[in-house]
Amino acid sequence: MKKLIFGMLLVASACTTKPLGMSVPTQAGHNLHSAKVAVDSCSQEADEGGNSAVIGGYATNILLWGIVIGPAVTAPFQDELRAQGEIDQVDRCLRARGFERRELSAGESFWVRNAFGDERERRLDHLVGGGTIETYGTPNS
Repeated sequence: MKKLIFGMLLVASACTTKPLGMSVPTQAGHNLHSAKVAVDSCSQEADEGGNSAVIGGYATNILLWGIVIGPAVTAPFQDELRAQGEIDQVDRCLRARGFERRELSAGESFWVRNAFGDERERRLDHLVGGGTIETYGTPNS
């Protein structure tokens, strides 16, 4: 019985995705341009992460449920597994380059979305470099 409960929890956790809110890659000393270059470069590895997640999901569920039921359990969640695997692979690549994903608060998201042109770029530069709304516009000392 314990094995069955553990298996169900494992299946459920493998098939869930983290909600993806508005975020920026941050690293001290970097700006929006360097973050874009890193994201573009890391995005080329996304397929690898997505494929690995799907293969891992199928393999795990085949081991847990057998060759017939395992794929049937995984198939409905294949797109979610792939999407989360792609996100995770890009995050791993960015971490290897020294960046960290920073989820923006509702206030920060509003602050960025309601700026346009050069002002929006300045705000994103500030957030990518590790700044906050509170420190925006303060002189560097």
